[in-house]
Order: sequence, then structure tokens, then C-alpha cells
Amino acid sequence: MALDPYRLVFRSLGRSWRQRPARMVSAIAAGIGGVLLTTAILLVSFSVLDAIKGASIGAIRDDVVAVEARAPGGITSDVADRAEQRTGVEASRVSVISTRASRPGQDSDPVIVFGIDRRLADLTDKDLARQIDRTELGADEVFLTEEWADDHGLREGDKVSVTSPEGVQKWRIAALLKGDVANRGAVVIAPQPAVATAFDRGTHSDVLLFDTKGKDRADVEAGLVKAVDGAADVKEPSEVLSGYSKTFRTSLTILGMFAAIAVITAGVVLFLTWRLALDDARTTLARMRLFGVRTRHLTLGSAAVMVPLLLGTYVVGAGLGIWVGTMLSAFTKQITDLTQQAVTPGLPWQWPVVGSFVAVVVMFALAWLSGVRRFTKITAIEAVTGRDQVALVPGGVRKPLLGGLGAVAVGVLLVVFGGAMIKSVSLLFLFIGAALLSMALPVVIGMVMRRGEPGPVRLAAARQLQLAWRRNAALAITFTVAIVASLSMAGVSSSIKDEVAGSVERWTRGELYVQAAEVGHNLQNEKFPLSLEKELHEVDGVDAVTSFTYSSVTHDGRKVQVWNWGKGDSEKLTDLETTKGDPDFVRTLKDDEIVISSNFARTQKLDVGDTMDMPLPSGHREVRVKSVLDDSASDGGMMVAGSGLYRELTASQGVYEYYIGVKDGADVATVRKALERKIGERYPEAVVLDQKGMRDAFAGITARLVSSFEAFAYVMFVLAVLVGGATLASGLVERQRALGLTRLAGATRRMISRQLVLESVVVAAASWLVALPVGILAIPGMIDAQAGQSGLVPPLSVPLVLSVISLPLVVLCMLLALALGNPRRANPPLRVLLAQE
Repeated sequence: MALDPYRLVFRSLGRSWRQRPARMVSAIAAGIGGVLLTTAILLVSFSVLDAIKGASIGAIRDDVVAVEARAPGGITSDVADRAEQRTGVEASRVSVISTRASRPGQDSDPVIVFGIDRRLADLTDKDLARQIDRTELGADEVFLTEEWADDHGLREGDKVSVTSPEGVQKWRIAALLKGDVANRGAVVIAPQPAVATAFDRGTHSDVLLFDTKGKDRADVEAGLVKAVDGAADVKEPSEVLSGYSKTFRTSLTILGMFAAIAVITAGVVLFLTWRLALDDARTTLARMRLFGVRTRHLTLGSAAVMVPLLLGTYVVGAGLGIWVGTMLSAFTKQITDLTQQAVTPGLPWQWPVVGSFVAVVVMFALAWLSGVRRFTKITAIEAVTGRDQVALVPGGVRKPLLGGLGAVAVGVLLVVFGGAMIKSVSLLFLFIGAALLSMALPVVIGMVMRRGEPGPVRLAAARQLQLAWRRNAALAITFTVAIVASLSMAGVSSSIKDEVAGSVERWTRGELYVQAAEVGHNLQNEKFPLSLEKELHEVDGVDAVTSFTYSSVTHDGRKVQVWNWGKGDSEKLTDLETTKGDPDFVRTLKDDEIVISSNFARTQKLDVGDTMDMPLPSGHREVRVKSVLDDSASDGGMMVAGSGLYRELTASQGVYEYYIGVKDGADVATVRKALERKIGERYPEAVVLDQKGMRDAFAGITARLVSSFEAFAYVMFVLAVLVGGATLASGLVERQRALGLTRLAGATRRMISRQLVLESVVVAAASWLVALPVGILAIPGMIDAQAGQSGLVPPLSVPLVLSVISLPLVVLCMLLALALGNPRRANPPLRVLLAQE
């Protein structure tokens, strides 16, 4: 019989929930919603981080030292020879190329081509070494992974088409490799001479691998650092291509902020709902204490009921969260498109599932333990009679009201007078202030409603706003946090989107654009030759042509874009604006000068006249900042190099695209068709875009990214409102006796319905009144928080649509919750209540 007290608590709580299922439905709905939101956001976050880590060969032994080129042109053979001489170790030289591959005649997919030499097999683990050594590659033969080949209908002995600047390469599949190898199987492994020829790499290498077996690793690394002279980074093999994980700082920072806010919002919803579920059972559990039930019995007995519900809601919520996160996989693809790398996004669901479980357990434990602790702080008889529930009097509401006003005031001061990286601190004060004000404001409104000579409906609603302040606070805080987070995130997203669109518009003044492939399709190694410019000039209707190309260089451990415009006709086809320095830099840049974008200047704290080291395939060079370009299209900033320096950096003469100006009176569509005929046969992946298509394509990637953030904001808002509405609906059941007493006093059903509507509208309106200004004030703080990484400080853009519809949405959801809760069902006939008593 030792288990009787625990069993008594278990049966009583379970029976109470069965008799009033609204409690359980509310707790389950909140649990599923909170877990869903947390899991989905974490899944997207981990997918993005996982995708942009890079795609290096994962089977290289741990004792190998990797040297990765900083310049897009790779490392010259002289630097590689110098590294071998200084360390006394012969290097395996690897080329890493991003391009597209497919079965002949089929649509191509992004892949990474690894150009390898014979020594690579000596540096990999035994399994991969055995597979590589088993087959000696001929000049036109390659390895593919089994899984990728199966997905594309390829078999050993078939031909695979690989896009290169020299045309489509059709290589024979010598063997299929088992396992992942790299990039989730989206790799082509070919002999380095064949890769060098196809991609115009000459004798340059992208990665050198040194076997330290029998040598001191620290000595080898120190010797390599001196030998490469700034041309490369010495690192672990697993860190090759890791610079891309530090590149897209705007997206990653916003995603990180959104994930934190989403998890906090979900946590608040979980805590408040589970806490209210225990509070609803307060009377039942308190009666147990009259029978000698102790705190440990309450704790473990209630856990026996709530833990299974917790686990059940977690399983359902996590499954739905993975499904929703998978549906948002386009978000991950958009970011990986921006990297110019052929990385293949994965679905790392394990950590999001674990993370959401930890968050749920923490919130559940806090709610559960604080609920049980509250039972021990009141006498059993007071809990049974309800005398422990006291309305907040003016003195009780004064502290949260003054505290909330004070916190918001501090936040406003930080927004108005704070400098860089100070405004972001305002977010803490604004969120705390919003929570406190949303808790106190319904009570204050209730006090005001009782002034004068209120009618019975107004008096009853006012009394409920004060008496049920805990439940109202839960609803108000949930709504307020959702609105503040949604408004601020949507504001940051729209501000960045407008700024990027303005930047793209300034350097896309041409009528047509000839590109080697579609925007965002991993174009790092898909280029036109310089000689094509003269041919395009000869097309009927063409008035002006200038080249534009870009690549990425490693600076300060991350990839930074380097842009280059050709000198010919650039002034006709662009409208570049500088904030400092020479505005005619395109024509005057020397090989020891660069131009930097305004956001790069902010993140790197550089100005006109400052110097920095520029890595080159042969070493490094000190370059001077000549101008600062007003541009925000590149995430984290970019540099502009003159044609001489750019060719030296990339060791290539290739061109990414040509801007085309059309003669006055010429038909743009006709010129476009003529250009398509000109390039169609030689460059099957090439496209010709008009001005609108170009702007939409280039800015569209970033626009879709921030639009995804805006969509997340709406999802979080709707979820929090629905969960709050479910809590409201469940509360109606708990007020049966109170509403019955009101009817005994002479109130009609219509009067009670009006009272409930008035209470709900007041709570919704109070939340909105607090959240709207605070949400708008939080936008500058969030812009400042991401500016430290991205350098973007766009003008403030207020999300007017969300601001306007947020109040009607909250009120509508509250009224919908009332309709679902059915006040008539929660207000049974008096004879039923009397029979229950």
C-alpha cells in the first residue's frame, strides 16, 4: 500500500482531466505547437549551417595537414614546390571545381569536381584508398559515388557530362565508389591533368595535402605557413572550404536571431500552458493534502499523469516539425546557391530533435516544479475555497507597470542615442518591458472599467480582468511576444530587401545581360572568354558592351566576393555611387588598389587610404583602398579589383556575364533573340536576360531569403495566437461555477456572452497596444545586431501590412476561440450545476 498516496494523486488528476478535457486539449495543443515550432526552426538552422560548411573529402586521415588556397586562382606550382622543399614532404595536389554534371542529354545538377593525383590514395582512410587503388584512372575517366550515379541513371562504363569553360566534357565512369566520400555523393573525381585542361587551371592547385607521418606536425605546419607567404591557409583537412560557413553573415545572423526568438516564444507558450494546466488542477490536488498527501506524493503522482502527455505531444510535435522544416528546404537551397559552391544540402534532423526535446523538458520541469511549489505555499483549505486567488490591487499592479514602463524607456533611449552595437542591447529591455506591460495593462484597464457606475456586464468583465490576472497575463504575454517578434523580424527582412534591391538597380542599367548560366546556379567555374566581347559588339542593335565577373577570395578566415567590371562602356551600363574616394575607379584602378563596399568598410573598419593584404596564387600583396562603393548586394561586403589584379587573383581570363546596351530605336526583343542565336550553340547553359529579369534574378535570391524570414514571422505569430486561443477556450470550462453564480444573480446568457467577448477583446487590444510600438522600436535593435556581422545598415522599413492586420488577427483568433469553446456549453443550465454540487 506504499504506493497509495501516489496512486491517489495520479487517479485524481487523471480523472479531473478526463472530466474536463479542455485542460488536456489545451496542454496537448500547446505542447505540439511549441515542439513543432522549435523543431522546424532548429531543422532549418542546422540545415543551412550544415550545407555551407563546405564539401571537402571527408575520408582524409587526421594526421594529414591541408593547405587551402586563399585566392580563387589557387596556388602556383612554385609555391607548392617551395612548401615541399621547406617541409621535406611531397604533397598531393588537388583541384576543387564547382560545376554541373549529368547524364548526356539530361538536366544537370551541381557537383564538385576533385582533380587528384596518384598520391591521394596514400592520404585517405583504408576503405577509400582501397577503392581508389583498385582502378587506375585514364585521361578521360572518373570516379562517381554509387548513390549519386543511381539517382541519375548512370552505371560503370557510361559517360557523364561535366560543364567546363572549354565546353561539355564527356568522361567515362571507370568505377563507382561506395559510401559518401564528400558532398553527400555529389562529386566527380578525375585525374588532375584532365581537370586542369578542362577548367583552364594550368599548373595551379586549390589544395595541397601533406602526410606528417614520422614528422612533428607543429614543425610541418610552421614551415608551411612561411612557405605559402599568405597565399593559403594551413588547416585540418576537415576544414577545407570552411570559409563559406563564415560568408553569409546577414542570413546566418538573422536566422540565429529568429531561431532564438522562436525557441523563446515556444518556450513561453509551453511554460504558460503547462503551468496553467497545473493551476487548473489546483483544487483537486489541494484536496489531496487534506488526506495526508505530502509534497513528494504531489510531485511524483502529478508527474505520472503529465510526463506521458509530455512525451506524446513531443513525438507528434517533433514529427510535424521535421515535416514543416523539410517543406522549408528551399530556404537552404537559396543560401547554398549564393555560395557559388555546388554543395548538396542535407537534412540533419538529429540535433534539432534533441534540441527541441531539451527545450520542452526544461520548460515542462519549470512549469511542473513551480506549480507543485505553489501548492505547498498555500493552505489546503484556502486552495479549496478559492481564497488564495486575489485580484491585483493598485499597489500590486504598480510594480510590474512601473517596471515595464522603465524597461521600455531604457530601450527607447538606447535606440535613439545608442551607437553601433549598442542599439542591439535595447532588445533585452524592450522584450522585458513588453512582457511586464502586457501583464499589467489588462489589470489597469479592469480598474478603469470599474470607475463610475458600470453596468453589470462591464463590472463583471472588469472584475474578471483583475481576479484572473494570471490567466490573462499568460494570454497577453503570449500574444505580445508573438506580435513583437513578428513585427521586428518582418521589419528587418523588408528593410534589407529594399536596400539590396536599390543596390542591384544601380549597377544594372543595361537593357540585356548575357550570362554563362542562370543566376544562382553555382557559376564559379562557368565563364565566357574575353574574346566574346568583340563578337557581341558586332550583333545588330548592340550599342554598348561591358564585362562583369566575380569570384571569392579568403579574407580573415571567410570568403569575400571580389567583383570586376571591364573598362569598356561601363559608364553607360552602370550607375555606381561612391561614398568616398574616386568615383571613376573602374577606369583608374591599379594593380595595388581596390575599392570596397560600404558594408565591408563597416565590418572591417577600413577607410580610403587604408591598406590590407590581398592573397595571390603566388603569395600576397599589400593593396590600398581607393574608394568606398555604396552597395549592399553582397552579404558581409565585397571588394572591386581592377582587371589586372582580378586576372592575377583568379588566374583566369573568363567572364561571368556581359552587360549589353541597345541602340536607340532598336527592338530589345529582336536584339535578345540575335544574342541567343550567337551564343546558343557554343554555350548551351548560357542565358540572355532583360533588365527586369536580371534584377529579379540577382536580387531575387536575397529577396526570397528575407521573404522566408517574413514567412517564418507569420507562422510564429499565428501559432502563438492559436495556442493562446486554445488556452482561452479551455479557461471557459473552468469558469462554469463562476458563470453559474453570475446567472443566479440575474444575468442572462446574452449578458454573459457579452462579458466574455469584452474580456477577450480587452486582452487582445492590450497586447496589441503594447506590442505594436515595441515591435517597431525593436527593428533598429535587430538591424544593429545583424550589422555587426553583415555591415548592412538599411533605412528602417515598417511592415505596414502586418502592423495593420495584427490587431484584427488577434481579436479574430480570440473570438474564434470563444466560438470553439462555446460559452453556452461552458455555461450549463443551473440545474446541472446544482446537481453537481
